[in-house]
Amino acid sequence: MLFKKLFANIWALLDVFLFLAAAITFNCGGFYLGQIWGYGTLTITFIIAGLLVEQLSMNKGGDA
Repeated sequence: MLFKKLFANIWALLDVFLFLAAAITFNCGGFYLGQIWGYGTLTITFIIAGLLVEQLSMNKGGDA
């Protein structure tokens, strides 16, 4: 039981770190292609992050 809970917490942190790494890589790649592409990738990243936050708040029964 304790191992299962610990593994779930580690997995949740790993998901966050992998999302951040993917977002950084995606946005840096966009800015290497040009400033307009960089701002476009930032927009896409913010939209995805916002959708993920909304989905998490709905799953946990948030105020939204």
